[in-house]
Amino acid sequence: MAEHINLLRVLINCAEKAANIARVCRSNDELLALLVQEKTGAEANQRFEHDFKTLADVLIQETIRHEVGKLFPAMRDAILGEESTHFTNKLGQEITIAVGDTEAETAACLESVLDGHKQAADALAAEVHKIVEYAAKLGDIPKLPAQLDYSNLGIWIDPIDATAEYISGDSMFTDFPGITSTGLDCVTVLIGVYERDSGTPVIGIVSQPFGHKLDERVYSSSLYWGVCLPSVQAHNCNSDAGGSHGHSKIGIFSSSEQSEILQRFLDLNYQLAFSAGAGHKALKVICNEADIYVLSKGSTFRWDTCAPQAILRALGGNVLDFNASIKQQLPIPIKYVPPENIPTESGSDWKRNATGLIAVRDISILKEIFSKFAEH
Repeated sequence: MAEHINLLRVLINCAEKAANIARVCRSNDELLALLVQEKTGAEANQRFEHDFKTLADVLIQETIRHEVGKLFPAMRDAILGEESTHFTNKLGQEITIAVGDTEAETAACLESVLDGHKQAADALAAEVHKIVEYAAKLGDIPKLPAQLDYSNLGIWIDPIDATAEYISGDSMFTDFPGITSTGLDCVTVLIGVYERDSGTPVIGIVSQPFGHKLDERVYSSSLYWGVCLPSVQAHNCNSDAGGSHGHSKIGIFSSSEQSEILQRFLDLNYQLAFSAGAGHKALKVICNEADIYVLSKGSTFRWDTCAPQAILRALGGNVLDFNASIKQQLPIPIKYVPPENIPTESGSDWKRNATGLIAVRDISILKEIFSKFAEH
């Protein structure tokens, strides 16, 4: 079946379904009330152990796993995400979030987790089983190679990146066009496909569920995709390599980035922007609204970077290992090696980008940056 279905198109539709679920969780009055309750802490824990935002995360993750696994069974066991699927409700019952074959089955599972909130469970189940066909500003979807080995492909999913921004909803803007500091604009859905043998990202989808505000509490998505295979290199992003921010150099960072790292970029006449969400910061590089995203800490994971890296590769850029690249003065890409190829002593750290990252569209800008770091 897989050879007759375009994996990229399936993932685009999955990303939009994920965006719909994320939006419903904030627009449905009953679900929003639950979400707000979860922010209070103690009261939330009486309902179930895990916070509500994680329910939205897990439901999106399992929806994507269900849809892709059904159409591409060779990939089913290699679809990985951030979240555990287990919840404990206030009666002490452990429940596994699972997408059923029917809307009624999914609703029944969700109602168990949501402690009898049938309306909320039904609203979410309806979105999970809705047929979604996203079409806005996608460009030409390329055909994927007929010889593509789906058994060699894995997927990393971050169902809702920047969950704190998703919960709070408050937006703050920077002085840079297109760059938001905090808020719903920083929320992304990330779906990245990688080759299991090489660890190289080859297909990426980055969706902003709240990319366009249409009305009070009504939003539509912005969605970006990229493919970088030996015989297919395509994307729907702005192709202007010169950037959309004029002649100034802009670096985008976490607000907790080390001051000595920031100073080196100031010395190179970079302007500094600060924003929430690893996926969002990488997207600003993808969209030419920032030249580089640097994180010197190991606070991101494979699910944060796989999708943006695939898109950046399609654009001629990459996501690099910060420590290795600085040390060797060469661009060293992050690799996505599955756990069976990881030494057991590495433990769970194989999921973490433990030595930081550098995201760029234009690899050539790294020369002066490497030189600057070599001075210290």
